Amino acid sequence: MTTYGNFYILIYIFAFLFLFFNLTQVMAQEKSSVANGEKIYQWHCAPCHGTIGDGKGFNAKNLDPRPANHKDPDLMTKRTDNDLFEAISGGGKRVGKSTLMPPWGNTFSKAQIQSLVQYLRKLCGCMEE
Repeated sequence: MTTYGNFYILIYIFAFLFLFFNLTQVMAQEKSSVANGEKIYQWHCAPCHGTIGDGKGFNAKNLDPRPANHKDPDLMTKRTDNDLFEAISGGGKRVGKSTLMPPWGNTFSKAQIQSLVQYLRKLCGCMEE
């Protein structure tokens, strides 16, 4: 094999390793983001939306309208990630829903809101492509 052949093989190996490790990092960050979203959800959202996201949190019986059922794929697939981001950031009033849902945009960072959106997609089993 020529020197150029060995050189190209080494380039391919390095490119493969680079892509493999970057993909692994992205997947780990995504898992971490969903895990962070779950922690935020359990602390801030579960009192109304329920610990499993079914809209039956301990505060739900006192709310009219009732909190959304985040486990309902029919409901959740109608909402884009941006819709969910806006609802979390600006509260229910911003998206024409319940004014009882507070705006979280000054409480959570954009990354935290994105992690909540990813967790909502996990809850409903309707990951947006």
